[in-house]
Amino acid sequence: MNKILIVAAMVILCMHKGLYAQSESYYSELSRMSKANQTFNAWEGFINIRDFVTLKEGRLILELGDSRDYEDFRNLDSILLELRKDIGFYKDSLAANPTGNCRIDFCYSPGFQFKKIRFKSYSPEGTMFLNVKGDISKLKFEQDTVRIIIQKSKPGKGGPANAGCMIPYSIQATFLLDNYYDIDKVIADSVLRGIVDTLEKSTPAKRHKNIIDIHLPFSIVYNPYYSGEDALKVNDRLMKNEFDYPYRSRKRNYFSGNFNLGEGIVMNTLTPMAELGLQYNTKTQFDHNIYSLSASPYLFFAKNTQGNTKVSDNWFVNLDIGTLEDKNQNGWFGREGTFGVGYLVSQNGGYFKRSTFKIFTDLQFVKGFTIVPEIIFTDNTRQIFPGFTLKVF
Repeated sequence: MNKILIVAAMVILCMHKGLYAQSESYYSELSRMSKANQTFNAWEGFINIRDFVTLKEGRLILELGDSRDYEDFRNLDSILLELRKDIGFYKDSLAANPTGNCRIDFCYSPGFQFKKIRFKSYSPEGTMFLNVKGDISKLKFEQDTVRIIIQKSKPGKGGPANAGCMIPYSIQATFLLDNYYDIDKVIADSVLRGIVDTLEKSTPAKRHKNIIDIHLPFSIVYNPYYSGEDALKVNDRLMKNEFDYPYRSRKRNYFSGNFNLGEGIVMNTLTPMAELGLQYNTKTQFDHNIYSLSASPYLFFAKNTQGNTKVSDNWFVNLDIGTLEDKNQNGWFGREGTFGVGYLVSQNGGYFKRSTFKIFTDLQFVKGFTIVPEIIFTDNTRQIFPGFTLKVF
C-alpha cells in the first residue's frame, strides 16, 4: 500500500509538469533520495516554518509547511504516548547501547492504520567513564533523537489548463534528548499543547500559502520557561538552528531618516545637491519596501554684474517608492527599482521656470553610491530636458 501511494504521487507530479516552479525540483530531489530517507525526512524545499523550543529535558524542533500544520501537532502528547507503546518491543536493543546515541523515527499518515518506525544506533567515540569518589560508571555524551513525521498532501494547481492535483509532503517534530526515554518526562511536563498554541499565535499574519508557494519563510525561537522579553523571538527567515543568525529585533514596519549629498548635471551644468528625508519601511524576507518623502535643493552658481558669486537654490519635494534590498541578490546591491517624482516648491533662478516637476529612478550598483537618471519638465511642461545626479551616503 505504501509503495502504491508513493508511485501514485510520482505519476501525478509527472503528469502536471507545470506544478509551480518547484515540482520538478521536488521530483528530482525524491529521485536522489533512498526510500528510507523519503519516508523519514521531510523534504527541505517544502519547509516554510522551522521553530526551536527549549524544554526542561532537551529541545524540540518543529518543521512545517505553513501555519495550518500546527493543528497536526496539537495532540503531540498523545502521539508520544503512542510512540512509547509501539517501540516497547525494541527496548532491549536500545538498552544494549547505553553510552552511544540512537535515533527513533515514527512516521504515519492520518487516515491510515499503519505506522512506520525506524531505529538507528550509533556507537560512542571511544569509551568514557565518570569517576565520583572511586565509583566508576560509563558516561554518555551524545544525545538521542526522537522524530515524529506526519505524511500529508495539499491541493495544488498547474499545467496548461491550471488543473488541480494533490501535492504530497511531510511535516516533522524532532526531540533532542539526553536519553530517548526522557520522552516520558516531556509528556509528564504537560507543556506541548501550550507550546504549539503559542507558536501558532506568534506566527506572522498572512501565512496561509500553498505548500509550493514559498514566500517569506520564518523561524521562531521560544523558551516557555523564561518570562523575559527574549522568551520568544520571531525571525523573518528560515533558520538552520537557533544560533544561526542574529535576531532581527527591528519592527517589521518602521520609520527612518536619510541624508544624502551629491552632484547633479542639469542642462550641461554641474550643480551640488543635498537630500533630507523621512522614510517608511515595510519588511519582507530579504528586502524591504520603502516610501520616502524628501526635500532636495539644487544650487546654481553665477556671477552678478559686480563680479560677485551668486548662489541660486531651487528646492524640490520628492516622493520616492521602491525596494531596498538587505542581501546581495544576483550581484546587485542596495536599492533596486526605486521610482520617484519631484515638484519644484521654491524657485530662485537657474534653468527652471514657472511650474516644474521631474521623474527619476534611484539605482545603486555599488554600496554607498546611487545614480539617479532624471527627466525634468519645466515652464509648464513646455520644456523637457534630462538630468543626472550622483548621490553619496
